[in-house]
Amino acid sequence: MYKILIRPVLFLFNPESVHNFVLFIVSKFSFLLPLFSMFYNPNSKNIFNISNLNFKNKLGLAAGFDKNGVALRFWDAIGFSHIEVGTVTPIAQQGNPKPRIFRLTSDKALINRLGFNNLGAEAIKKNIQKAKPLLKNGLIVGVNIGKNRDTPNINAYSDYTKCFIVLNDVADYFTINISSPNTKSLRDLQNKSFLSQLLSEIQNKNSELNKVLKPVFLKIAPDLEEEELITIYELVNLYSLTGIIATNTTISRENLLQNPLQQGGLSGKPLKNLSDKILYELNDLNLKFQNKKLNLIGVGGVFTKEDFQDKCNKGADLVQIYTGFIYEGPAIIKKILKN
Repeated sequence: MYKILIRPVLFLFNPESVHNFVLFIVSKFSFLLPLFSMFYNPNSKNIFNISNLNFKNKLGLAAGFDKNGVALRFWDAIGFSHIEVGTVTPIAQQGNPKPRIFRLTSDKALINRLGFNNLGAEAIKKNIQKAKPLLKNGLIVGVNIGKNRDTPNINAYSDYTKCFIVLNDVADYFTINISSPNTKSLRDLQNKSFLSQLLSEIQNKNSELNKVLKPVFLKIAPDLEEEELITIYELVNLYSLTGIIATNTTISRENLLQNPLQQGGLSGKPLKNLSDKILYELNDLNLKFQNKKLNLIGVGGVFTKEDFQDKCNKGADLVQIYTGFIYEGPAIIKKILKN
């Protein structure tokens, strides 16, 4: 019904306006949650444990969909095991000028250049605090953190640690986002000197605030060279992070049916091979290194059960979706998780 009746209507309107409208509906009309659950929740329980967090299945919603954590009860009701709120910055910001989301329907893709638009760490903390006691199905809430646009990279670690401090009590895990292409020079934080300082500061703060370290992931770009990937892998191990999320959106425009003529990060079907390649290479590094096996989360181009299984076969412990949810609708959860 979604693909035949609802999606054609939604796709008549501006992508960001529709996105915000849908989030408003599912967050405000809580009396509809049992109905959503009945139709869409596969009630699939295949418990998977990462750092003492019990994920009821391997499918989650990637960061960027519910930036401000306004619809956590909805994601819980329809069957996701986890969601990443954010990207969250210390201070609220508007993001990049509109329009900033573009559909490539022929490619089953999106381009976005949102630029970390969010309500800021304090407001998002309140949203999570309000929702968590009402979650009924064990939803794990991760928080994806970043830096404010005007913060220079030399001081970026300060923004990340501020977010970590503010949200520590409400986040089940954290993801450090250094890979969005939509904040100027952010990807430079993937360089060894910046990244080493950032991970050191985060884990020092983690030790100060938590008797048992909070799980921390690093989200990376799909456009990395092999040497860059190895360096990142070694640093993530050195600072005892939980794992890596592969991957964010791509700046590549190869093999598209539509000529997008837009800057920003590309997600959806065209991202799958790039993100799968990075995931495979990370899993290969896991097999080669004997010190610590990193947990891997695969994201990028997941539309079907086969896409999901591809990620798992290439080493993903968990899988996240975003653009696939927009094109396929909430029924995608049952399609992927049902035996």
